[in-house]
This record gives sequence, C-alpha cells and structure tokens, in this order.
Amino acid sequence: MNQEADSTSMNTMDEKPKHLMTMILEKLKRPFIEFRDADTPGRIDFFGRIGLAIPALASTLVIILILTFLWYESAPIFTSPEGGPGIIIGPTWDPNRNLYGIGVFIAGSLACAAIAIGLAVPLGIGGAIFLSEYCPNRLRVPLRMIVEMMAAIPSIVYGLWALLVIVPFIEKSFAPAVQNNILFSWMPWFQGSTNGLSVLAGGLILTIMLLPTVVAISNDALQSVPMNLREASYALGATRSETARRIVMSAALPGIGAAVVLSLGRAVGETMAVLMVTGNSLQVPYSLFDPTYVMTSIITNQLGYAFIFPLWRSALFAVGLILLIMSIFFTITAKILIRWGMKTRGYV
Repeated sequence: MNQEADSTSMNTMDEKPKHLMTMILEKLKRPFIEFRDADTPGRIDFFGRIGLAIPALASTLVIILILTFLWYESAPIFTSPEGGPGIIIGPTWDPNRNLYGIGVFIAGSLACAAIAIGLAVPLGIGGAIFLSEYCPNRLRVPLRMIVEMMAAIPSIVYGLWALLVIVPFIEKSFAPAVQNNILFSWMPWFQGSTNGLSVLAGGLILTIMLLPTVVAISNDALQSVPMNLREASYALGATRSETARRIVMSAALPGIGAAVVLSLGRAVGETMAVLMVTGNSLQVPYSLFDPTYVMTSIITNQLGYAFIFPLWRSALFAVGLILLIMSIFFTITAKILIRWGMKTRGYV
C-alpha cells in the first residue's frame, strides 16, 4: 500500500510541471484583453463597432488622399523625357541640367536607417528587459522618467548636440583609430577621409533618438505580461533569464514589434538632426565616413527654390511619394515578419 501511495504521489509530481507548462502555453495563445458586451452577451455591439471603425477608415482615407496628391504632383517628372521611372535609381541630381536621379537620396536614407535600426533595436530591447525584469524598484521610476524625457527632446536639439559631440569624435578619434587598425583598415566601409559629417554621424544620432521609443514601448509590452506566467515559469525551475527570454519576451512580442515598426518609420522620416550631421553631399555613400544626402533633407533644402520650376518641383514631390511608399512597405513587411515569428512559435 505504501509503495502504491508513493507511486501515486510521484506521478502527481511529474504531472504538475506538465500542467503548469500547458497553462503557460494556453495563456500565451490567449489575448490579454477580451472585449465582451456584459449586458447582451453574444450580440454585436453595432454602434460601438461603428465608433471604432470610423477612426480606422478615416486614417486609411487620409493615407489614400496623401498618396493621390503626391502622385498627382509628381506625375510630370515621371512622364517627361527628362525624367521617367528611371529617376528612382538615378545616381545624379542636378536641376541645372534637368537631371533628377533620386537614387542618391534613397541610398543615403537607407544607409542611415540601417545603422540606426541595427543599433537601436537590440540596445532598446535590452534596456527594456533590464527595466522590466532586473532593475531595482528604487531605480525603475527615475530611469523610466529619463527615457520619457529623452523621447520629448526636439530633434533639432539632438542635431546641435551631435554637431558638437558626435561629429568631432568621428573626425578626430573614431575614424583615425579604425583606419589605422589592421583589422578594419582594409574594409571598404571604413575608407576615405572625413570631417565627421557622414553617414555614420547620421546613423548614430538616429540611434540615440530611437532608443527612448524602443525602450518605452517594449517596456510597456513586457510589463503587461501577467505575473502568473512568470510565477508558473519559476515554479517549473526556470531561472530569471530563462523566464525573461522564453516566456516574457515571447508573450510581449507584438508590443516589441510595434516598437520596431515605429522606430523604423522615424528612422526613414527624420529630417532636422540628420540634415545637420550628414554633410548633404550629392553622392552615393560607399563608406561609413562618406557624407550623404537623405530624402527628407533634399525636400527641406530645395522645395522653397523649386516652386517656380515645374519639373524640379515635381521631382521633389516624387521624392516625397517614394519616401511614403517606403515607409508603408517597411511597416507592412515588419508586421508580416512579426506575425510569421509568432506563428512559428505557436502563439497565433
């Protein structure tokens, strides 16, 4: 009898972790918030749905109207002999010779955005995990306030700071150190002389500007994960790092994805800070130390002069059209990748 009792208790202990793991997985698959009509269960709240649908439809309509307006204004450059669809990859921009190659600006924008996203996303997610899972309570609130204050700083202030700090650092310290190092001196990305105004400067200041957004939104997503998921993971013997990585991160993936999407849109569309530190040179950057011109900067600098020249004006609107299409494309692509990642992990 004693042996049977011991066997039964052992089976119960073996089944308990399995039951807890099943509970965790079921919680992850279930949305955190479910909307129900308490008074009329099972019936559609028609007016509530209409009220929610109006802002969504209005936002969609605004995007369609903006796209239509930009296409109308940029149509002359795409249909003229001096322009055509080839301007999208054209490397030369010279309005005096009716050359309107937008490719040089696309390359500059993508280079700065790639540096910023490549640095800001992992650093920001790491900072959010620290604030949510490891930071002492007495430090969490002050650090969160600092992050929110950084997000509220105007971009032109970031640009002035970068002009006085980042640009001289690249010119006098970073570039000479890298180019004199045998490990990096042979790489084409570190070639050429620089005065500090470069793709790298634009990417670094964008990184600093994006970090508060990534940290704040990712931290909110991590904090919204129910505490019972963490407790169930600890009950199974998981460490804090394993719980943060496998349970909390997985459950917060949609919110973290939203942070990445928002930061990507800002990286492509930022103007003033990037304009001040990239050098505004009409050339395709082949090195991190090359100056460049981004799409937002060319519109800001030349639109005032171009209004009396129809083709030049149309070319600048074409830059805006391509910029908007790129932002929409990156947003949709990021959402698809996030959805795919959740599906492969079994959370959808």
